[in-house]
Amino acid sequence: MTVVSGSVEPDTFKLRRRGHEEVELDSVVVGAKHQKIIMQDSGGTITEDLDENSRKESCLSKETAERLGKLSLKIESFYKSSRDIEWGISKDQIYILQSRPVTNIAPETDYEMKHEFDIPLRCETEYFSVANLGEVMPGASSPLGIDCLTKYFSSFFKVHAVTKGMKKSSDLLVEKYHWIFPAPFMNHMMLKVIEMIGPNGIDSQVSKGFMISMFGRILKDPEMLSYGRERFKKLVKPPLKTKLRFYWDLFTYDFKLERVKKEIDAYHLDFLTKKTAKETFTAIVRTCSDFDISAMAHVDCLTGSSMWNMIMFSILSNAKGDLDNDVYGDFAKLLATSSNVESANIPHAMQEVADQIAKDINCEEFKSMSPEQAEKWLQASTSLAGYKFRQFLKRHGHRCLGEFDVHSITWGMDPKMLVKLLQNLVGVNKENKKKEEESISETISGLQVPLGFISKCLLKFVLLQCRRGVRGREAGKSIMIKSIHHWRKGYRHLGKLMASEGYLPDEELLFFLTINEINDLLNTRSPNIISRANYRRKIFPILEKYKFPEIMKGNPKPINDEDESIDSASLDSDLILTGFPVSQGVIKGYARVAMTLEEAEHLKPGEILITYSTDIGWSPYFPIISGVVTELGGLISHGAVVSREYGLPCVVGLQGATKKFHTGDYVLLDGKKGILQRLPQPEK
Repeated sequence: MTVVSGSVEPDTFKLRRRGHEEVELDSVVVGAKHQKIIMQDSGGTITEDLDENSRKESCLSKETAERLGKLSLKIESFYKSSRDIEWGISKDQIYILQSRPVTNIAPETDYEMKHEFDIPLRCETEYFSVANLGEVMPGASSPLGIDCLTKYFSSFFKVHAVTKGMKKSSDLLVEKYHWIFPAPFMNHMMLKVIEMIGPNGIDSQVSKGFMISMFGRILKDPEMLSYGRERFKKLVKPPLKTKLRFYWDLFTYDFKLERVKKEIDAYHLDFLTKKTAKETFTAIVRTCSDFDISAMAHVDCLTGSSMWNMIMFSILSNAKGDLDNDVYGDFAKLLATSSNVESANIPHAMQEVADQIAKDINCEEFKSMSPEQAEKWLQASTSLAGYKFRQFLKRHGHRCLGEFDVHSITWGMDPKMLVKLLQNLVGVNKENKKKEEESISETISGLQVPLGFISKCLLKFVLLQCRRGVRGREAGKSIMIKSIHHWRKGYRHLGKLMASEGYLPDEELLFFLTINEINDLLNTRSPNIISRANYRRKIFPILEKYKFPEIMKGNPKPINDEDESIDSASLDSDLILTGFPVSQGVIKGYARVAMTLEEAEHLKPGEILITYSTDIGWSPYFPIISGVVTELGGLISHGAVVSREYGLPCVVGLQGATKKFHTGDYVLLDGKKGILQRLPQPEK
């Protein structure tokens, strides 16, 4: 009964056939059992908890398992077909309770399970990218995270198309088989490149604005652009009302941010008050469209920011007459602003907490504490440091690495990562790098691109809008993440209830189910659903390690580490890689290659971070580093935005940098030319 109900994970015995009637035990996997049901002599059953030793023991001996195997072979031989057999054992006697034919003897393979959430391709020449989205959703997402996000955006974008007067021109309202955004492959979330940049015309200024926002550059692949022109060759011209709405939004996109933030902050969270799993699930499902307003606010800010960026980029490129590093460098310099950017506030606030700790308590004493002790002190202390730490969690506690996935653990849920970082930051005599903002006139006068009088006047106005766009985009994103965090709380509550009521063997398994499967499990207690979820959890660490190229044609395929093996040339002291400069400055220093936050914990003050990409989870480390290099990223990616606010040189798009450079290399990072160069080790 405990197996059928799903309240325990059964033991798995694998037998190997020897001849026609002999078997031998091949392997045993002991399941996560915490209780057993015992038949009483007087009738009925009782449930007993298992002690620690019993939980680690298999329920059958080797001899009994092999007896069952031999008996199963006889039953198979009698019926002349594979059988699904139910049995029981009493006083060492085996009783066959039922035998029925197996209807599906070909279980899904690892390959099929890895691809079960992949979307169908429209054609073999479709293009996908992990740019932009791969930065904010690094690694694989949980099945529940994928289901929540795709349903969230699928619903929202339809509402958005109607609201913006695009009912006739939007594929989002008529598509039945091809998701527009986001697109999961092997549990990694990706963008459909052409679907995102093409609706306004591949060669339009609007599309170029989206290219700059997502990729940090204008895409020039002729084959991809040709496919885009074919895909969107029949563009529906928007009516005058829609055009006017576009220009209205261009100036008012962030007007509703404060109102939406108040609504999301004050959201009722009724699903947390429910006492049963079924009631909680029903309450969560009923909130499916409650957070459309936060997605609308973020997308409006993202669109407005992209449009103003496109206008500024056009001014610079037209003045220069070409797209070169001067244009990209000046664009990055103009975007820098220290005026209340959400993502840049995080490292600044962390440094403030660390500095205050150094004033309120002996540095060595704080560093000698365990993370648990340090967290307890910060949470309970009446000192200013404790107050600032709690205020940090109040404002940013819903953020974390992989924050779009409801499965992710936020800083507020587990602050230990922040506490460990604070222990590294305390007492470090490092200049606070958060730079002062130049006046607009000073900034424009220092540009490399030659500008005429009219261009300078126009640029001053556009620059104000672009910097406002940076703030609006980051603030809108934080509000949307807060909405997803509300769902995260609801599903965490649901997981605990389902585990306590015997629907799940443990609460974490909930995140390896889809929403429909949760509903089915609550109604049927099907062990097949539990088995499938366990299979997904088993292969998830493999999916988590996959990395993908920035742009892919056809079915996305992960990068094979063997294809990126380092040849002897890469060990030369003068190895140079060139990418896109997104934050100016030149620095020499020691490299720290870190692909995960666990590896980032070893960062030392003054090191140059080389990584695949960064998102909000990496923000607290920016006060101690001297430069940033990423393989993914664009002009408005997380690493670029925060680097500009701290005056750190940053270069993105250096494919293979994490393979060709190593921790401890002495390197030159040039944020003006966009290069990373290995130098000879300096004399000690």
